[in-house]
Order: sequence, then structure tokens, then C-alpha cells
Amino acid sequence: MSEKQNIIAENLINLDLRSETKEEVIKELAALLFAEKKISSESGFIECVEKREMSMSTYCGFDVAIPHAVSSSVDEVAFAFGRSKGFLWGEEDGVVKFIFLLAIPELTNKNISSASHIDMMSAVAQLALNENVRKKWAEAKSKKEILESFKQEQTNKL
Repeated sequence: MSEKQNIIAENLINLDLRSETKEEVIKELAALLFAEKKISSESGFIECVEKREMSMSTYCGFDVAIPHAVSSSVDEVAFAFGRSKGFLWGEEDGVVKFIFLLAIPELTNKNISSASHIDMMSAVAQLALNENVRKKWAEAKSKKEILESFKQEQTNKL
């Protein structure tokens, strides 16, 4: 996974989300990002994610949602992964069991391409579309198994 490997680590994975609403899950996963110093302000980041979610749902189908935000509260590009028992993501969405919360820093230099976060979002979406990977996520007994699923399926993409 080269230098991008640090965008996900065992401490950014929760296999037993307690939350049962979109808002609660976003807060629960944002707390992981904050604890790992990937974001400087939990409330600031959550506000950006919720604002983004209001403009368009991040429900992807296949039991997956990928809430995300570009925010000045993000210190380092990263994502947190959570697994739930399943809950309705939104009124017009389906049930979600796997949530990726992507933290993307604001680009301060307008000449810098935003391609890296688009690549990350694309790689996560590709993983989510893979039925075998989702099965691994559902059956995983450890965070290490989740990390391995990312490495096996998306070498050099995440």
C-alpha cells in the first residue's frame, strides 16, 4: 500500500458500532479520527460532513454508505470504517451495515490537484461494490481481517 497505507489503521476501525442513526454513526466514527489526530475539531468536521450529507445522500447501495467532507478541521487525509447491525441510512435510502467516514483536508494551494481524495473515494467505492469483500467485512472477527481485505483487494489504491 505504499505511503498511503496510513490513511487507515486498526484504531480507525469499529466492528461493533452502537449507533443506529446516520448522525450518531458519523459522530462515533469522527471520534476515532479525532483520537488518532487525523482531525483537529470533531464538531467542525462533523458539521462539514452533515452539511455535505444534506446536499446529497452518501448511501451507495449494497449496505454501504460513504459519508465524507472536505474540511479545514482535517489535518491528514484518512478514513474510519464501521460495521453495524444495520439501520436505515435515510428516508429514501436502504439499510447500511458498512460505513466509511472519509476525512479530506481543504487544499490551501489552488494549484494542488484534488485527485488524491477522488482516488481514495473511487478505491473505497470499488471495494464496496465487490461482493466478496463485503462478505469478508460481514464475517470478520478482527480489525486485522478488515485491514487485510483493503490490502488484498486494493493494493496501491488506498
